[in-house]
Amino acid sequence: MAKLEGVKTLDMVNGEITKVAYNGAEYERVEGPAQTGDLVLPITDGFRDATKGSFYKAIDVDRDGDAVILDDVGDRDGSFRHNYDLFRKVSASHPTLEERVSTNEKDIESLKFDVATLKGEAEPKYIRIDKSEAKAGDFVKFIETYDDDITTEKMYEIDQVDWLGDIYFTDDVGDENYASADDTYAVYRKVSAASAEAEPKPERLKVGDYAKVVREEFGHLFDTDDIIELIEAGNNPNFKARRLSDGEVWFVDASELVRATDEEIAEAKDAAARAQFKEGAKVRLKSGGGEYPLLGFENGKVYSVSYNNSRRTDGKSIEITHAGMLGYATPDQLELLPEEEAAEIEKWAAIGREVDEYKKGDIVAYDDPVWFETIGFGEVVRRRSERAIVIEALDNYGYVKRYTVPIDRLKLITPTEARFDRKGVE
Repeated sequence: MAKLEGVKTLDMVNGEITKVAYNGAEYERVEGPAQTGDLVLPITDGFRDATKGSFYKAIDVDRDGDAVILDDVGDRDGSFRHNYDLFRKVSASHPTLEERVSTNEKDIESLKFDVATLKGEAEPKYIRIDKSEAKAGDFVKFIETYDDDITTEKMYEIDQVDWLGDIYFTDDVGDENYASADDTYAVYRKVSAASAEAEPKPERLKVGDYAKVVREEFGHLFDTDDIIELIEAGNNPNFKARRLSDGEVWFVDASELVRATDEEIAEAKDAAARAQFKEGAKVRLKSGGGEYPLLGFENGKVYSVSYNNSRRTDGKSIEITHAGMLGYATPDQLELLPEEEAAEIEKWAAIGREVDEYKKGDIVAYDDPVWFETIGFGEVVRRRSERAIVIEALDNYGYVKRYTVPIDRLKLITPTEARFDRKGVE
């Protein structure tokens, strides 16, 4: 897919395109990393064979979050983020109808509370909401912070939320402050007392649940924000728990935890699965070979892991390589090979062969030397079947005889290419 035809400009600001239409959908200019399916507009000559000012579709995203396109000559092409503008489908970046209705309902409840408060009919009540829903007028409560100008467990009214989702508020000394990545905090919305009572009470944590660590009080070595699985009931502390990222087990108290969201659990499980596939590890491809993004790769073949955290929208985050090609797979598409098997593969690969790929003229050892006068050494004549090789060796009387032996009983001693006496022999 080279340059796109039929892209229409819908809006411009100060001479820069901000909205376009393509194939019946609207796209708005966005900042940040690319996503597959975005429209790419080169604004410099930073691409090899893409035309500045023409639109292309992002067919992939590299490990740095930059768009990959098919350029004017049909090759995969990419460049740094400052060399192009990105446009994303409006529907992909706007809330759904259900999301808007949910938000509006919460806004209505907040207004009801304000009216009730003015009438003296209600005490302040708050419901916890997702951080992504935060907006001016909501409240932030810090569970843990290193900022001396913030009081933990105190409600601070949110002044604004910027486009990155950062929350700004006025702290204890009257300065503008914000919730940083080092803080542990939750976001709340003020509602009427009746609505708060109607809100379902959070279910008590139990064995089998997943939780997020928000405090460190009982001497365990879990870190704040770790996702853990509660695997056994305790007395004091309440639970024996296993960290998803590495399987480490400690005892924790319920007061140190909040229930993990489905998204947090999925992210933690994915990270744990990816962590097994370290750079350089040997893996066998189980599925997806021959299909994008594993074109040129075959199921059942062994490949090397080159990266385990590629940022791809399709979730195929494990980058594998072979003969200069790159492919991308999910953890469940790969089988991690044991170190011994991987070492055997490397040893055979060093002489340009697959494991147990014997050739005529190879010198081999057979692990039952009773059959051979030469203490179990012989020369490969030919392959008889997938599991057997025909070799020549001296018998107990000194005669050269041919034997058919199982491949799994052979050991390569000298490959035929390394034999001086066979130089020039076909």
